[in-house]
Amino acid sequence: MNFNEKGHELFISQIQDQIRSCQKRYQMVQTSFLTPVQQEIVQKLAGKKIMYSLYGGYENAQRKVACFSSYETDFEYGITILVSKVDLRFRKVSHKDVLGALMNLGIEREMLGDLIVEEDRIIIFVKEKMAEYIMQNTNRIANCPVSFEILDNITITSKLTEEILVNASSLRLDAIISSLAHVSRSEATMMLRRGFVKLNDVVLEENRQLCNNDFVSIRRCGRFQFKEVKTVTKKGRLLLRFDKFI
Repeated sequence: MNFNEKGHELFISQIQDQIRSCQKRYQMVQTSFLTPVQQEIVQKLAGKKIMYSLYGGYENAQRKVACFSSYETDFEYGITILVSKVDLRFRKVSHKDVLGALMNLGIEREMLGDLIVEEDRIIIFVKEKMAEYIMQNTNRIANCPVSFEILDNITITSKLTEEILVNASSLRLDAIISSLAHVSRSEATMMLRRGFVKLNDVVLEENRQLCNNDFVSIRRCGRFQFKEVKTVTKKGRLLLRFDKFI
């Protein structure tokens, strides 16, 4: 991952403060939900200085809570699982619909973990202090009636990503945006300049070379993680493998 501190200064400072607080007060400290990029930062900052654990409410979660402790303990993450049955036969509900409904309630993204839409249910991982508020104020998402209840644990079988192959001229970000968003190279450059693109959670306004496992978010297009150069064509173009977040 092409990670550096630029753009993450505030988050780094917050994590350093939490680690110091944990060491000084000798008590467990939790974060809010973190992106994969933020999780990597936590791992680098914590190192061997302090005991820590990352968990998102189920195995292989994307968004996770970090928990720090100065002593051996069973970590507590403060995560609540909310589930609602939903009839998707007549109206398809998307991840975007669920996130939009929750954000419209004034809930910050960092309070929410993974949001999963399956054939007959919607699953929300949320910090426990927001669970009751969501249950009381969310009765409809994208015109589909919902009624959330708390589950103690859950097994997730649906995939959160799908593999896609992208043909690009190079690993430069403007070329990648052009291929992912199906726009011209000049339009891709303009999207960069207007701040429509994030690389590893940081808004970019200039070109950059992509590295393995980098996260690319493009406004109105989606979020992707670059995995590898799969092959090079006879014409010298690159066939790239990405995970697209569904």
